[in-house]
Amino acid sequence: MSGPRERDPGLQPERTLLSWQRTLFLLAVVTLLYLRVPPEDTLAGTVGQLIAVGILFGTSTVLAVHLQKRWRQTDHGRRADGSLRPPAPLARPWALVAVSLAVLGISVIAIVSAFPA
Repeated sequence: MSGPRERDPGLQPERTLLSWQRTLFLLAVVTLLYLRVPPEDTLAGTVGQLIAVGILFGTSTVLAVHLQKRWRQTDHGRRADGSLRPPAPLARPWALVAVSLAVLGISVIAIVSAFPA
């Protein structure tokens, strides 16, 4: 009991990163599946599909780069400064807002696309 015990972060930071990576992978899969819908069958048409794909891939790319950068900055989820504070979160609030807005935009396009032209 000579001093404060080192905090054992366990696998939580790594699980968080893997969770985000799974989310981004599934976002890309859903985008590719959306491209299988013939543009003539939707109200949004080809332009709507291209906008949806652009939003999804753009958001996925930005978030993937951000997550990798944050993972490296936090020394793979650990703090090197010797403090007992938990590691910094991988996703910043703006990243969560970006994902939410992308999902909202895609939902609107999907609803509009659901009705035949």
